Amino acid sequence: MDQITGFSPVRLPLDQLNARGKIDRGAVYLSFLAVLAIYFLIWPVWRAQFPLEIWLTEGFNAYHQDAAASGFQLYPPPDSLVGNNYPPLSFYTIGWLGKIFGDSLYVGRALSIVGLLCVAGEIFLCVRILTGSITGAAIGALWYVAIMSHNSAVYVGANDPQLAGEAIMGAALAWFLARDKGEMPATPALLLMVVGGFWKHNMIGIPLTAVAWLLIRGGRRSFRPLLIVVAAIVSGLLLCGALFGRVFFEDMLGPRAYGWGGVLMNVGHLQWSAPAFAIWASWAIGDRASKQARFTSLLVSIGLAACLLQWTGEGVGGNAEFDLIVALGIATGVTFARMETARLARYIRANYLRDIMMAILLLRLVATDRQESALVLLSSEFRSYFHSGQQAVSREAAVVAKIPGNVFCSNKIVCRLAGKPFVVDDYKVEEMVATRRFTSDVLTDTLQHRSITTFTNDPMTRASPPKPRSQKCGAQANATLRSQAAACRLCW
Repeated sequence: MDQITGFSPVRLPLDQLNARGKIDRGAVYLSFLAVLAIYFLIWPVWRAQFPLEIWLTEGFNAYHQDAAASGFQLYPPPDSLVGNNYPPLSFYTIGWLGKIFGDSLYVGRALSIVGLLCVAGEIFLCVRILTGSITGAAIGALWYVAIMSHNSAVYVGANDPQLAGEAIMGAALAWFLARDKGEMPATPALLLMVVGGFWKHNMIGIPLTAVAWLLIRGGRRSFRPLLIVVAAIVSGLLLCGALFGRVFFEDMLGPRAYGWGGVLMNVGHLQWSAPAFAIWASWAIGDRASKQARFTSLLVSIGLAACLLQWTGEGVGGNAEFDLIVALGIATGVTFARMETARLARYIRANYLRDIMMAILLLRLVATDRQESALVLLSSEFRSYFHSGQQAVSREAAVVAKIPGNVFCSNKIVCRLAGKPFVVDDYKVEEMVATRRFTSDVLTDTLQHRSITTFTNDPMTRASPPKPRSQKCGAQANATLRSQAAACRLCW
């Protein structure tokens, strides 16, 4: 058995010679990736303790979690200024856990971090099932944790159901692959994917891949499990209709503008995962006849297509990319494990190709000037910004609580802390204006007619401190942070 990949592939003589060498490359690769994964996690884990808005959906989710746990209306009527285009399962789960542990805001944040780690474990299982490699599986899992903690930090540790939903889908995918390998019916795994869809509805890459793989490999034998799944989906939708009424479907199909602007705005973010994509593609071309190459080609292609399709919708952010990153985590582990079958392995030792692969992945992770984790560890000025922000939240919540009637806060966490109800969803209002169902003048008149006061929150109530131009950790850097706080917010 290979010391590096943990399984027994077909080898070239040069690979056999290298496997007896003194350097345990697998341990070196894993050590570097583990250090980076832990390092990048410091920032979102440390930040989660503060009552600052990490991502724009946090207040939206917290309000609906509160409503679900208290038995209040979860899906507002169409004429309301509040919308809810998320399925119900996450609201009830996190809302009830919030009643037990104190606050759904922090429960949702904790669940996001747990979800990230669960997805990493599921990537490990998927690669292990596909290749038998322990080291390759660990490479894919650690790369996923590192790139998500670094490049999608606004979701990691935020009160958003996406990562917990990805954990449900990841568990279903690992179960699906295990049952496929054992030639057992895929129905239980597919039904778990349905549960994931009622947790968060935009995770379409994994279920579409599973359906396509079933049809390709099973032919008519796949019809029965697919019919069961369709029946489960329809039953779930009918149950939601019975529980919430017609407004459930009206909210889920609420107004949204579409265009290519969102794709152009977001596509640059794919640069972070592009090296992993290129490395995987170069291997998959040479090993295209294998089951591993065919499955990962399906998973990655559908994940990329789903990502680009969702970005055509206005207001869709980085979470559209998550199915693709999961797919690339699995593809990275499979590529590492099966490097002997790459076309270049005919000319270069597979272990040298692994060296090149890991060097590229590691360099892409560290080639950035964003070092929030370092600032958390080394800069008291950086940390003090968050303590000041915490005081700003408390101060503004006290002010908002004294305002008579309903209040629309630009930071919904502040309004929630002040005990004010959720009366305006800025996203729904923006989409109503964008789709010409509303005009700005009508919106202003509506706010006045409903006696809703608008309160613009201090940027310090959000967990996005301005980035100091200098890396010096002195009074000058602190002054830079505070002077820029009122003027800008970084969207990292």
